Amino acid sequence: MGKAEGGGELWHGHVTALTIAPEYRRLGLAGKLMNILEEISEKKHCYFVDLFVRVSNKVAVEMYNKLGYGVYRRVIEYYSGEVDEDAF
Repeated sequence: MGKAEGGGELWHGHVTALTIAPEYRRLGLAGKLMNILEEISEKKHCYFVDLFVRVSNKVAVEMYNKLGYGVYRRVIEYYSGEVDEDAF
């Protein structure tokens, strides 16, 4: 799930959640969904696309890196639960 956020001329694309069922992983579907969000963001004249990912989710971090995303900052205890976890 993704969306455009902002107002006026300051819009950006945001990935709220991206989940692929286990049996369909490693088929390039996440990359295709990200490409669609990027295309929509460009049509809306967004100046960037952002997302948060668990620091421990090495597979997702690697996928986003391959798609050209980089770590802008680390958010301490972004995810809460039994063990709070940081996000990139």
